[in-house]
Amino acid sequence: MTAIWSGVDPNHAEQALRALSRRLRELESALSDQRELLQARPDSFAFSLGYSSLVQLQERLLGERSELLKHRVAERVDVSLEGASFQKDGASAAALGALLIRLQKLYSSIAQAITEGPKLRGPIASAIMSATELRLAATFPSSFGMSLIVERGPMDGEVAHLPSASLERMFGLLKTEQTALALMQTTGELGGRVLNHYRHIANILQSTESDLKVEWSDSEGIKHYWLTSSESAGKTVSLLKSIQEVSSETNTVIGRLVGASLLRNRFELLADDGRLLEGKVTGNALRTISTCFGKVVNAELDMTTVRDQGSGEARTYYALVSIDPS
Repeated sequence: MTAIWSGVDPNHAEQALRALSRRLRELESALSDQRELLQARPDSFAFSLGYSSLVQLQERLLGERSELLKHRVAERVDVSLEGASFQKDGASAAALGALLIRLQKLYSSIAQAITEGPKLRGPIASAIMSATELRLAATFPSSFGMSLIVERGPMDGEVAHLPSASLERMFGLLKTEQTALALMQTTGELGGRVLNHYRHIANILQSTESDLKVEWSDSEGIKHYWLTSSESAGKTVSLLKSIQEVSSETNTVIGRLVGASLLRNRFELLADDGRLLEGKVTGNALRTISTCFGKVVNAELDMTTVRDQGSGEARTYYALVSIDPS
């Protein structure tokens, strides 16, 4: 079995990462308070200096976390299936192959959305495909079970965090309470491509009358689970039928960056026309956003409009692709 950690004691690494996450959450709260002060007194040198000091501390802590994560050399996802097509002594090659293909495509599409913004179609960069390649490492007799490994390899920058960040986002999607509004937000933030692959997975589970359990432990040792039955998959299929991506376009908006979270990858932009636009920050924009708070900026935004055909409600979601001082 492929090792998950290398050159460090796994328990100590997980403990240190949990401590860093606690400090970063506390710092995020302090930064939020400081941003409110700066919004009220944008010309205050003292408030600006205080904010800059907190940002520098945040960058140092994020650097410490990145150094620890260099020892995280792989991610393991355990998958268990039960049903007529999946039993302890084997599995239907057709059903298993279809499911694994869609799981791989879902994972890679989420990684693309995190890096570049929501997409409906188009090629996925080879670096993203390589960073999210699932490899079969072992099988185990739990109904029909298998371990899938994502090996990090020699990756640098944002790509180095893609395997775990994409898994975290994938489990967030799968575990979200399935309502029309939640699925609209998922489509708006991750794109119609992600929703299409999710729909196919639910269809496979429903058509093969199978139950699925997926498990992953993150770098802090926190376990993430997704358990779904063929019955619940059928309900998901029904909901997904009504969610449709209506339009997607990229525009440059001039405004003032009034909110940003590096932990939650979110932004708030007060546009020149008075609109307050908020949404997700892609990996491409994370490198510069911390230097832009309170400034007038040129923001390149992906704008995705999604409609629930059942209720007729339509909403627009925003992803920050790039940002630079105006």
